[in-house]
Parts: sequence; C-alpha cells; structure tokens
Amino acid sequence: MKKKSLYITLCLSAIIALSACGGKEETKAEESKTTIIVEKETEEDNDGLPEGQMYSYLTGEPVDIEIGTQRPFAIMINNIYDAMPQSGISQAEILYECLVESDITRLMGVFQDIEDLNKVGSIRSARHDYIEFAKDQEAIFTHYGQSVFAQNVIDAGYPTISGLTGYGEDVFYRGSDFPAPHNVFTDKEGLLLGLEYTGLTREYSEGYESRLTFNSEDTVAETGNTANKVTLPFVYSNPWFEYDAETGLYKRFQYETEHIDAVNGEQLTFENLIIQYASYEVISNDGHKDFHLVGSGDGLWISNGKAVEIRWERASENDKTTYVYADGSPVNLNPGKSYIAIVPTDTP
Repeated sequence: MKKKSLYITLCLSAIIALSACGGKEETKAEESKTTIIVEKETEEDNDGLPEGQMYSYLTGEPVDIEIGTQRPFAIMINNIYDAMPQSGISQAEILYECLVESDITRLMGVFQDIEDLNKVGSIRSARHDYIEFAKDQEAIFTHYGQSVFAQNVIDAGYPTISGLTGYGEDVFYRGSDFPAPHNVFTDKEGLLLGLEYTGLTREYSEGYESRLTFNSEDTVAETGNTANKVTLPFVYSNPWFEYDAETGLYKRFQYETEHIDAVNGEQLTFENLIIQYASYEVISNDGHKDFHLVGSGDGLWISNGKAVEIRWERASENDKTTYVYADGSPVNLNPGKSYIAIVPTDTP
C-alpha cells in the first residue's frame, strides 16, 4: 500500500449547516492557513478488475458483470407516516425523492441487484415525473396504480410493470403490515414474473452508457462549503441527513427519527447527495405537479462533508440528465449509493 496526500481547501462558510469538517480514513492532519493535508493509505493504483467484474453504472463500485449489465427496476415507494417503516428500501442503489400532491413526497428506489430482495414496499402509484427519473437509468418502472398524467407517459410506450393489470396479483401481494392502500409489496420472484408477463427484458439498449460518472476512488472536493447536516425542504416528513465522518456516509432521518429499513433494521446511508433545483406547475385541481426537468438548472453535489455547486442539464425528453460544474466539466461522484432530491426553485 502507498500513501497519497489530498490537498483540501479549508471550509469557508456553510450552505446547509455549520460544524467541523470531517473526512474518511484520516491518519494525519497538519493545518496551515490555507490548506489541510490529509494522508490516506490506499492500494496501489490499478485500473483492472477481477475477471467477471465491472464498475456499476449506478454506484461506480465493482459488481459482477451478470448483475451490472442488467437494467434496474425503478420502484415507487410509499413515504407517508402511516406506511413507516418501509421494507427493502436500503437495498436500492439510488433513491429519488420529489414532491407530489398535498406536500407529501414519494420515493423511487432504483434496484439492480435483486438477488436478496425478499420484500420491498409498500408500493404506491406512479407520477409522471418519476418516470422521467427512471428514464435517466433506463430502468423498468414498477408501480401500483398511476395518475392520469403518468398514464399518458405509459401509453406513449415507456416500459412498466403495473399492479392494476391482469397479472398484478401474481407480481404484487398485500401484506399485513399496514391497512390498504399502504400494504402492497413485491419481491425478487414477483419482479421476475413481471418480466415474463410483460415480455420486458433486462438487457440495456445497444451502446448503453451510464449517465453518471464516478471517481476511481473516494475523493474529497477541493472546493465547496461544509455540509455536516443537510435538511430538505419537504415539510410533511421533514427529512434530513447527518454526516458521519467515521464512515464517510450520510445517515438519513425523517419524521423526527432515523429512517430505518424494516427488513434489516438498518438506517439508510448514502455516499452522495444530489440536490437538483427545478421549477414546477400545478396541473390539476388535485394538486398534481409537473416539474420542469428539461433544460438546465442549479444543484448541489454533497459528499464527504462538503457541498459543491453544480448544474444539471437535459437537452430533451429523450436525453438523460447529467451533472456538470460551471465550466461544463462532468461531476464525478464518489463510488457508492446516491440520493437524488428534486427541490422546487422557489424554496428558501
């Protein structure tokens, strides 16, 4: 093993919260007026992987090729208080969150490795904005019900596995955890049955390229502001994240407590937080929202206790969202799981 020195600009001010800077695997810290030198022990540089492995399109981490080359499932997850705790949610490689009606949010978990997915849910109905998120990962959208606006996107041809179909009772099941409509779940076997019924394939389109890019190893941003606590402006569940300098991960909280997966009892944690600011319009009397997800806008990439200003870009509905810095260079995320929040631009 050899030591590498990372030169990190001292924290100036906090965008999201103020507290001491933290880092991963710190063995030595010498402070000057302008920099902190952090030495990390790392393996010798080696771009190669063991035979049969690849870098995941979703996390940037090594995975078996037979897993990494399969299209993921994008599953709509209930996020109201009456449906807590959720099941299987910690197994998602990426977790999306966005406002729907009545100031509540729904989550969408992107699951590629489903080998040990024995229970996931509760599962709720689709909203059209989430199908746009699924497009970014070329994921198979999985839901139980849909708004009329989501139905329009589905009718246009986007592949989905739906609970309100003739095969729905074989793919999904009602659990005893919560009263209806908060008691719909599925698992690996159900998802595979959904593929059989719909004729969908887990093969990526020819020439597929991940829309996310990753650092080859965990990296601390040289610029940015301290972000040891990150609070999201979703007033119903009041979610926030706290940075754990020992693990280098962000722990998720909501409803005034830890956000726990009922299956394994673990708190949700993430390597990367992405905040994507977008405007929206209310398009129905029921409060359905239409977020403007084509074009560009401001955002934040948050990792290793630092928040860095970025931009998101998406040229058309047929394009994928990418993240760049002000100079147009791509944002390389750190290897690991990511949380992506779509936050209204009119939020303080």
